Amino acid sequence: MYSKDDMILWSMISSMVVNIGKIEILAFSPEYLFRIFKKSSELGINILKGNYKEVLEVINILKDGTEKEKIKIFFSDFKMLKNLRKQIDEEKKIMAKNDIKFITYFCYNYPQKLRASKIPPFVLYYKGEEIDEKNLDNSICIVGTRKPEGKNIEEFTEEIIKNMKGDLKYNISGLAVGCDCIGHKVSLKYNIKNIAILGQGLGSEIYPKEHLNLANEILNKGGTIISEIPPSLKVKGIYLLQRNRIQAYLTEELLILETGKKGGTVTTLKVAFSEKKRVYIRNIKINQTIFNMKNISKVTFISSYSDINLIKILTSKPNTLFTFEFS
Repeated sequence: MYSKDDMILWSMISSMVVNIGKIEILAFSPEYLFRIFKKSSELGINILKGNYKEVLEVINILKDGTEKEKIKIFFSDFKMLKNLRKQIDEEKKIMAKNDIKFITYFCYNYPQKLRASKIPPFVLYYKGEEIDEKNLDNSICIVGTRKPEGKNIEEFTEEIIKNMKGDLKYNISGLAVGCDCIGHKVSLKYNIKNIAILGQGLGSEIYPKEHLNLANEILNKGGTIISEIPPSLKVKGIYLLQRNRIQAYLTEELLILETGKKGGTVTTLKVAFSEKKRVYIRNIKINQTIFNMKNISKVTFISSYSDINLIKILTSKPNTLFTFEFS
């Protein structure tokens, strides 16, 4: 029902940003926007065609709230929708110029792990190899702070990757400085393919720019760089936060090398828990900030690969030994 061009338009709408003072936020709640998309798909109604009566028919089925009124106002602005649709051709030109491919929520090769998640991307724009769905079951997501303080963090990561190498097919992370970078580099060293999820359009300059060579190495070694953001859009803080959920959705196991009380890693952690993923947190002696997080009352830590191996032997159920209680 929704064409590929329609899905690009959905991705553009979901990436719209408004300014609240100096803070940029998404114009619409991702969860609410996806609910409208899903309900309209179930009813066979394309609400992007400009029939406001059909738009209201879909929206009025959903619960009341501020988001409902915002959506009504937005879809009544036919001029804005028309202008957004004109941008689709520009996005496709950028894709052609930069060898960017895309798959939509309705494509057969769209990862089932994303389709079954709470807020799936409307579109996955990607460079490099298509994601191999069956290999996502043998993946790990290595993330953490941009400024790790713990000693021997690279050696620790190498021990984990080296011991998992026989089973590990993908490392999934965000190409950020610090822990993400360590995970990417160590896994590449052991010929593990990487999926890097970016908070920007893939037609814009790689962020951070010092990781351009790392991004190219990921591609050259059979990996993939993906984003849900239309290719023309540059990096934004809110996009970086949103991409964290995709990291957690795609993987089976999350390894946090180091984190503080706030930041993207905590966002990824919460999503991983809600999606019932297995979570490992490195036992840090120097930087103790995570132990004092008020929103986590109970955490089991690891200090070596042997801890992970023992956990896998003891239980096959995710989170059996890892209990996170969020307030």
